[in-house]
Amino acid sequence: MCPNFTITILLFLIGIAQCQKCTWTDESGYTYNLKSLDKPGGWQLKDETSGMGMFSMVYIFNFCDFKPIKCHDRQVGAIEALAVMGQITENCDVAGLVETQTFEHLDQRDLQKGIVIKYTQGDLCMDPKQQPTGVMQPRQAHFFIECGNDDATFTVLPDNECIDQFKIRHHVGCRNASSHWFLKFIFIICLYFGGRFIYNRKKLQLEGEDAIPHFHQIKTLIPQVRTIFHFGVDRLQTQVQRFRHGGYDSI
Repeated sequence: MCPNFTITILLFLIGIAQCQKCTWTDESGYTYNLKSLDKPGGWQLKDETSGMGMFSMVYIFNFCDFKPIKCHDRQVGAIEALAVMGQITENCDVAGLVETQTFEHLDQRDLQKGIVIKYTQGDLCMDPKQQPTGVMQPRQAHFFIECGNDDATFTVLPDNECIDQFKIRHHVGCRNASSHWFLKFIFIICLYFGGRFIYNRKKLQLEGEDAIPHFHQIKTLIPQVRTIFHFGVDRLQTQVQRFRHGGYDSI
């Protein structure tokens, strides 16, 4: 049973690591979870202002799962792609890289308003203000998440030189007063188990599984956890299959 317990712990830690990739904790300790803003297959947003007839620009981006966001076989955070008669082509520009994802508040004086998510270091573009001198600068993508009831989709804001800007009203941008308490709860749990483990080893001279606090009780829960895990995987696969048929082929 020990190997099974180890596998369960590893899966739990992997799950925590994945969740941490999709959160932001600000300087005051509040944690924003972006998971509900993430979209299977990525967001595909047509620029209705482009006005190019059969041609149009489509913005493709996401906030947690970046596997579908690719430009020239490179996984990125946000891209601009050319669509011809509704079909997205391979003609694209990188608007921002995953590793440059940063967060800040919409208004430092009023943290309740929402957050801003930024991607930078995209492909070079010409800054209209600097065009006479031929100065190029990297593209950027800025997402303004206003606290409020969820909008159906993002709104494309007017171009700001080489910065693509989008706005949405979504509960992700709201401050969750209980979020930092959740982190404290996790810290207390880890502190408890770590302290009990050391106590069992040093004071009670217990070894192996016997030194792990409540190990035998936890071991009895493994079958139930395994059942719940498989149920979650099955549900996830069902959801993926529902969205996979669209992909990037059309909008």
